[in-house]
Amino acid sequence: KAVFLKHGFGDANMDEVAAVAGVSKMTVYRHFGSKEDLFAGVITESCQQLVSGEIEEVFSLPLRDALRAYARKMTGIFFARDTAELHRIVIAECRRFPKLGRLFYETGPEACIDPLEAFFVRHRNDPALKVSDPHRAAEEFLELLRGYSHLKMLLGIDKGPSPRDIEARIEAALRHVTV
Repeated sequence: KAVFLKHGFGDANMDEVAAVAGVSKMTVYRHFGSKEDLFAGVITESCQQLVSGEIEEVFSLPLRDALRAYARKMTGIFFARDTAELHRIVIAECRRFPKLGRLFYETGPEACIDPLEAFFVRHRNDPALKVSDPHRAAEEFLELLRGYSHLKMLLGIDKGPSPRDIEARIEAALRHVTV
């Protein structure tokens, strides 16, 4: 991961990966058949670490508390430096390696949308929830958290939102899905 984050996908080389990992290049190739497969493994591992863990614990909280906690977790992920760098690398390389784009989406954004959608479905009878399409509402909720601040950060225009702005985004997202 460190080598890819430092050099991007195209300029990363397997000799440096092996050196940083403290193994032989042959060992790297034995576990990952190619640089593309290694990068896919890095993406999968990074995304799984980010979105797994305490999600079920968060979603056991009362409705608004759960959504607020999930939103804080997601904004922490969206605006993390390593996440942004991986995002940039995938965007830069997805035309040459389309499976990287799909893998990133499935293990990153989709892995964040799915549990939120399931949460909305479980709480569909809660009068405080105003969601008619759980999947679309989950996508919209997460997009409201990212907003244009995320794009500005990816483009290097801005370093990301302030803590105050993040809290304002969270409250706006909550208003979008709750009464």
